[in-house]
Amino acid sequence: MTRGAKTATLDSMRPAVLSLLAGAALAAPPKAPECVRNAEEAHEIARTRGKLIFLTVIVDHDAENRAVIDNVFRDREFLKIAPEFVIVYANNEDDHGKVTVKGPDGKPQVRCADCPNIECTDHMILAMNYARAFFPDSNARTPIHFVLNDKDEKIDTIMNGSFEQGFNHVPAKTVVARLKDLLKKHGRGLTEEEYARMEQDWVDAKAARARGNVTLELEKLNDVLTMPKEVEGVRLAKERVKEIDTAAAKDLEALDALVDGGKWEAALELVEKVQATYPGTLTAAAAKEKERELERRKEVKNVLKARTLYESAMKFKEKGKPDLAGKKLEEILRRYPDTRYAELAKTELAALAEGG
Repeated sequence: MTRGAKTATLDSMRPAVLSLLAGAALAAPPKAPECVRNAEEAHEIARTRGKLIFLTVIVDHDAENRAVIDNVFRDREFLKIAPEFVIVYANNEDDHGKVTVKGPDGKPQVRCADCPNIECTDHMILAMNYARAFFPDSNARTPIHFVLNDKDEKIDTIMNGSFEQGFNHVPAKTVVARLKDLLKKHGRGLTEEEYARMEQDWVDAKAARARGNVTLELEKLNDVLTMPKEVEGVRLAKERVKEIDTAAAKDLEALDALVDGGKWEAALELVEKVQATYPGTLTAAAAKEKERELERRKEVKNVLKARTLYESAMKFKEKGKPDLAGKKLEEILRRYPDTRYAELAKTELAALAEGG
């Protein structure tokens, strides 16, 4: 191949190479924590996931402020722990520049060079309208980190220096150590997977309630209550379970009258129904205890034995063994004539006699 041919080949390849390089740049923005775009979003995530807010405030004008980005936001250990917090970045300047990244629709989008998942406008608004509220006076210095709860109450302040002297940036190792200590005290929030599961449980619970299926609703709410953090969704689930438990308690109140009237079968059916209808409630647990008390009574023992014989007879009938079914039914009439199952046995025996 001649030199001219080689040059022509390279020239023809140049657009493709440049395209590949541009695509790589779009697909690989600088490593940085995922920052939220505004205070409202931060509060929403903190409240619903049970996470603390990590608010970083800087300006672009000196090396100490820029070191927060270069040494903290790009630190490997910080990036590991950052998802446990709601990261809010407040900076009233945009001298650091922009980067072009690939958006959700695949098209290039201009983003902040410090935190490529937000725009510089986002962190400038945060600095002007949100971060300044956490400084004690107008002479505040940066860089500084605040740790807040979902009510915007300061849990901790991480800084070097004093407001009078001006600050030096806090080394990434120190920031990470402080955040880990706070995480131990506060506890981790919900992961996005856990939050999504909780949200789906709530959707299913509301749908079950609309259909009047309190049992399924309780199953879904009880699943919500297994979440490792008492976030808003868990608190609401506790309130709803308490409401359902109140209704269950009213149902169980009928038990005393049934026992006083010697209606053992109805009493047994009531405690069983309460347990099946209201699983996981305090009333269901109380009904279970009542069931144990009933089962210690001779009258209820007879009911249970009669029920067992009746269920056995029905199984023999289903299997096409009428003779064995008849023996079980006759035993009910002989041994437990005062139970409801005796009446059922008479009906079944009559049907068997007619060949049914």
